[in-house]
Amino acid sequence: MSKHQSAPMRLSSIECGVRVRIETLPSHPVLMQRLKALGIRPGAEVEVLRRGRPGGILHLACGFVEFMLRAEHAREMCVHPCR
Repeated sequence: MSKHQSAPMRLSSIECGVRVRIETLPSHPVLMQRLKALGIRPGAEVEVLRRGRPGGILHLACGFVEFMLRAEHAREMCVHPCR
């Protein structure tokens, strides 16, 4: 990791309104395929639009695509803040 790059964070810990770059996808194979079909893959930028109750669902956007993701799956995804 370069000294200009921050340590990866979990998508589940990102606050509303923050844009991040995806580093890893969840391990669940069917979910991974669905996300890839929507264009959600490592390198894609996503924004957290809304958060459900703690431990609930995250409402995310990637370009014009909006989708929901359970917090348990978001915890498996490593991200970096966009600069």
